[in-house]
Amino acid sequence: MSPIISIIVPVYNVEKYVYRCLDSLVNQTMKEIEIICINDGSTDKSLDIIKEYALRDKRITVVDQANMGVSAARNNGIKHVNGDFYMFVDSDDWIDLETCEVTYDYVIKNNADCLMFSYIKEFASHSIVNHIFEKDYFVWNESEVKSMFHRRLFGPVGEELKYPQNVDIIVTPCMQLFRTDKFSHISFVDIRKVGTFEDGLYQMEVYKECKRFVYIDRPFYHYLKTNDCSITTHYKADLFERWQCLYDIIQSYIDEWFLPTIYNQALNNRVAIGVIGLGLNLTHSKDGIIEGSRHLKGILQNPRYSKAIKLLRISKMPVSWKVFFILAKCKFTTLLFVMLKIIEYLRIHKK
Repeated sequence: MSPIISIIVPVYNVEKYVYRCLDSLVNQTMKEIEIICINDGSTDKSLDIIKEYALRDKRITVVDQANMGVSAARNNGIKHVNGDFYMFVDSDDWIDLETCEVTYDYVIKNNADCLMFSYIKEFASHSIVNHIFEKDYFVWNESEVKSMFHRRLFGPVGEELKYPQNVDIIVTPCMQLFRTDKFSHISFVDIRKVGTFEDGLYQMEVYKECKRFVYIDRPFYHYLKTNDCSITTHYKADLFERWQCLYDIIQSYIDEWFLPTIYNQALNNRVAIGVIGLGLNLTHSKDGIIEGSRHLKGILQNPRYSKAIKLLRISKMPVSWKVFFILAKCKFTTLLFVMLKIIEYLRIHKK
């Protein structure tokens, strides 16, 4: 039986979670699938678990590699794809059992290159549905993809600045179905090089070539937010340097393809809003308020960030974010750091 959909699963030290992930895949209502598990040098029992599943289900392929990060694992997985379409599922997450069947039906019915669906953030005590777009269902042609999606990946402009915390809500490679013959040549940039947003860089390449796009507001994907091993829960000492590299890559992309001025505006706003992420990262360090404020001041005095914050238009933002960026513009770093501490506390304990 030839697979229609290939599911790529990077695996790294998820022995507590991978059972649920694989159960959601092997029990898909669509049977014509293959599951490509890339073990990225796990040091726990993850490799043994996925091998056990592979013995019971011949649709599972296990590829073992030295630890090279999630980008390398996904790239390796793409090389093993045999299906007409492929998708990514992180090994601590899971999907609804009808995901493959329903998404395939929609993408075929609309002759689409790519399909995106919504997702659910799963916390220990509650769940939150994330509706990526406001509509329940729509289809975009090539020009609409470029103007309404591709540019949005570079950063928010105008009305999109109303919710700075949602700057990357559309960066969701795990909530998509990709046509193999259209996109399998595209690779992920090493996350160790850029720190984060390797997903966004991948999508930039995808939507540069996408001719037809479908969105359905069906929250098939369950994104676990209580995994303490997640890279988003730990302090990254070199995040500032990595993001400098990330912004250089995006700027080079804009220059190489002679993209319109609005793309530069979008990137500028991404850099400015990036102060939130860098600040929250500092709150995960062991620094106190004085030391944390000193590091934050160094970020705000950096020419790239100083310029971006100066040009950032905050008129569309709610009062709380206006206050945040006014403090940033004025470099009131102690108050800003305290505000970041509060934001992080509320983010963790949000009900």
